[in-house]
This record gives sequence, structure tokens and C-alpha cells, in this order.
Amino acid sequence: MMTQQARGNQHDAPSAGGPPIGQLYDVGGRRLWLHRSGAGGPAVVFLAGASAVGLDYLNIHDGISGFTTSVLYDRGGTGWSDPAPLPTAAEVATELRDLLAAAGVPGPYLLVAHSLGGAYARRFAQLFPDQVTGLLLLESFYEDWDSYMPERLQLAGPRHPRIP
Repeated sequence: MMTQQARGNQHDAPSAGGPPIGQLYDVGGRRLWLHRSGAGGPAVVFLAGASAVGLDYLNIHDGISGFTTSVLYDRGGTGWSDPAPLPTAAEVATELRDLLAAAGVPGPYLLVAHSLGGAYARRFAQLFPDQVTGLLLLESFYEDWDSYMPERLQLAGPRHPRIP
């Protein structure tokens, strides 16, 4: 493990109340959690859904790290990362790019995204196409959601029955 002195943007972990594995990196004035295992490329980066955190993908991460670099992280405001206001997809994508750079994880990346993480992965690919080798979307949110979902599951405006 590198010390803060050896790497100015990194905090030692774990500590009392800190993450059990991984590191905290300073990115844009916020500490973000990242756990990296394995070697080689392309690096596989997991983007968790709205109610999930990076450690939810630890089992598959451990398997993937046997043949390439695998990365788990908590976006700002989730998991072990510092609190943050609700971000836009562009803010999440930029935060992830900056975190991967701070952690020294070279691209291009295979982004594996679940649910809401899919919107963030797609925005990352739009903003930084040269840093993406592929997207694997798992039950992912996407911009044409309402075109394919039954009316009761559409996001454009839930249709609630009138309450008398």
C-alpha cells in the first residue's frame, strides 16, 4: 500500500470506520473509494445501480481480476465515498474519469453498468469515447426507456389514480 507521502492524492485505508478494502482518493475536493485487483487490460470498471455500491460486485470482480484489471468504485454520495449532492450524468462520468486517472488505472475501459449505472456509463462513452473499449449494460436505464416499457413503468410522469 502506498502512503499519502508517496502519492499525494491518496488516503491510507482501512482505518477505524474506513473501507475494509480499497483506497480513498481525493478527486475534486471529495474522497472517492476505489478497489482495484488484477493486471492487464482492458480494465473492467463496474458502475453500480442507484441502490447498490461497488462492493456489491465483489464476487464477480474477484473472478475477473484473475485475467485482467478489475475496478470497483463508489461514486460521490454513495458507499464509502464522501457525501455529494445529486449529480448529473456528465458529472458522474467526469468524476469517474478523474478517479481512474488519480488511481493510475489506464484506459480504455470496459464499463459494466447495472441499472442507473447504465446512464452514467453511456454518458462516459459519449464524453470520452477514446477511453471506452466497450459497454456491458445489465438491466440498464437508457434514454428510450418509456418507448418500450408498459405505461405503469414509464418515467415521463407516473399516472396515479386520483385520490378522492
